[in-house]
Amino acid sequence: ITFEHTQWHRPPDNAAAWSQAANGAPAAIDFVGARACAIEDCTIQHVGAYGISIGDGCNGIRIVGNEIVDLGAGGVKINGADARGPVERRTGNNRVTDNHIHHGGEVSHSAIGVLSMHSFGNTISHNHIHDFYYTGISCGWVWGYTESVSKNNLIEKNHIHSLGKAWLSDMGGIYTLGVQPGTVLRGNLIHDVEMAVYGGWAIYPDEGSSHILIENNIGYNTSSQSFHQHYGRENMVRNNIWAFGR
Repeated sequence: ITFEHTQWHRPPDNAAAWSQAANGAPAAIDFVGARACAIEDCTIQHVGAYGISIGDGCNGIRIVGNEIVDLGAGGVKINGADARGPVERRTGNNRVTDNHIHHGGEVSHSAIGVLSMHSFGNTISHNHIHDFYYTGISCGWVWGYTESVSKNNLIEKNHIHSLGKAWLSDMGGIYTLGVQPGTVLRGNLIHDVEMAVYGGWAIYPDEGSSHILIENNIGYNTSSQSFHQHYGRENMVRNNIWAFGR
């Protein structure tokens, strides 16, 4: 099935742009309170915002083997209730695997290939993500050490490249936020991340990123260091190859 040709949307209050990750932008396909649904081997293209949103109270959603291309914002957005919200509206245990997600951020430039905000137990793997103006995969949505729903997420064996394009700053091939016990970044290949002013990294644990295992990744051809840790604690970074960081 092909889903295509949706309208783009203005940010609220006539703002110039959506905030980080274009997280408020809507999606062409929107799951809410869904269980055990799947989009497999489909095409989502020529859409004005995100391709797919896995929203509040979703569990066991599978996004597998799709081409998601020519996007006003990003590819897949996962988000549910935060740590202060109702438990029944929390979102987790979803799979985003084997997708080709590319040429996004064409309207909302800060959008992301796969954005996991307040969500747990997800597998994001074997995706080919490229040609965005900001980050490839983002995981977590709490700045600092306060309680977070985001934990036990597996991000592995993704090929991520051609990001930034010297348009935006402060980005990574993979970007994390907050305390995330059980989250693993493993076996990812990330290259060609080009900043505008600062911060073009391959893997970027940002504010408060903690208790994360980062292993067996390759990052090269980045406009800053291949790896950059903002403040965080008890992370394990081992057996990675970082090369040709400017």
